[in-house]
Amino acid sequence: MARATHTCRLCFGVLRRVLPRRRVDVSHAQAEACLAARHADGSTSCIAKHVVCTHPVCDLMVVVPAYNAGERLKVCVESVLRQRTGYSFRIVVVDDGSTDGSADSLQSSCTDCRLTVIGQRVNRGVSAARNMALSFIDARYVTFVDADDELPPGAIEAWLDAAYAVDADVVEGSMAEVTDGRRSMLVSHADGEDTGSLTGYACGKVFAARLFADVGFPEGVRYEDSLLAFVLFRLAQRTTTVASTTYIYNRHQGSFTSNEMGNYANIDAYWVVRRLLQDIDRLGIERDDVLYDALLVGMKLSGGRMASLDDETSMAYFAAMCGLAEQYFAKNKACDRLKYIGRAIRERNYTLYILASCLL
Repeated sequence: MARATHTCRLCFGVLRRVLPRRRVDVSHAQAEACLAARHADGSTSCIAKHVVCTHPVCDLMVVVPAYNAGERLKVCVESVLRQRTGYSFRIVVVDDGSTDGSADSLQSSCTDCRLTVIGQRVNRGVSAARNMALSFIDARYVTFVDADDELPPGAIEAWLDAAYAVDADVVEGSMAEVTDGRRSMLVSHADGEDTGSLTGYACGKVFAARLFADVGFPEGVRYEDSLLAFVLFRLAQRTTTVASTTYIYNRHQGSFTSNEMGNYANIDAYWVVRRLLQDIDRLGIERDDVLYDALLVGMKLSGGRMASLDDETSMAYFAAMCGLAEQYFAKNKACDRLKYIGRAIRERNYTLYILASCLL
């Protein structure tokens, strides 16, 4: 989570004092009804059974979901195949009902035995594509690469060197972002940072295959990567980071993040968290302060997007999330960096929530 600048903190302090407090007393049921009227819940459980080979045939399985990716898919796959490493890996491209022939073209033009292309007839979304690949895992580790993106040289070597050195369940490297040809750092790590430094992106990491034995990505909603903070990180026994840049995120006009503001599909941020919280008890995951912080981080990240919707919907989202916090985390305490989000929930103070989300 990015740290607030000094100017943002000053603005927060001033606005918190001068803006009128807006308390939200809508019931949980009323808030959910409002959200469902704008954008219905289509989420599925994350609990799923996958075959994880006890004697894997390679070190890493690279999963690439692809939907009408065009030439970008070929560039992505070539960036993986060009990796120079002593570790063994295979690529599974999942054609998610593409109509542009990009996956078929890749399959016919690439004869590398490390590449497998599988497909589903209709477009079902990135979660379903990932889960299709996860149904049978014959590698020690798994990573996810979006068809728009690339792996820089040395990515696999850096990830797996770190993973095998400490028997890690999750390893994350630094990540770069390219926008209109300009490259900048999206995530910067030092070697061996603590668990709290991991981001919520599914890409840019390797995961121990065992983490997916009983879970998969929730389908039917956006924000499927919420699975990481609520489930995968909680199942992981050891995590680590590497300073090397191991992922290149290519931002373009048609990408998901370019169409977030004013989109009622952002309500999925509530539905996916509600479903994950229903699943954690069945998975035996403790509802501790760390899990409560995951809820608060999700609320913080959603604040600006929700504020871009109409007031009634935005306030309904806040009320519904307050209801989840009261139901699942009545006795938990927020960490210091999220204390104002926690206070907003206790006070049902919508003004404080929006200010803390957007300025801190």
